[in-house]
Amino acid sequence: MSQKFTSILSRVDNNVELILQKFHDIVELSSVQEKSQETHAIEALQIESNAATIVRLTEELLAITRQLKEAWILGQVPKPVEWQQDDKLLQAKVNRLLDIVSTGKIKPDEI
Repeated sequence: MSQKFTSILSRVDNNVELILQKFHDIVELSSVQEKSQETHAIEALQIESNAATIVRLTEELLAITRQLKEAWILGQVPKPVEWQQDDKLLQAKVNRLLDIVSTGKIKPDEI
């Protein structure tokens, strides 16, 4: 896969992970217990901040989908055959690395 699409996929993964973390933080903060009014106010601000972060990350995901749509319309998205070729090259590199690690010797043609 091309470097551009690999970076897009990593951005999607990072954003989704952050969204889930912020949502988890909101759920933890929203428990109602015997707390002072100041503590409730601080937690409300933290919840508001986390919610704003979730909105921003979701907007970034929407921008990514827009970029992918534009790339697809313009024919810039690699075809599945290209993905398979990239996967085959990656698999060959992994196999060579495993051979080097298992034998402990580097052949001159593998440098």
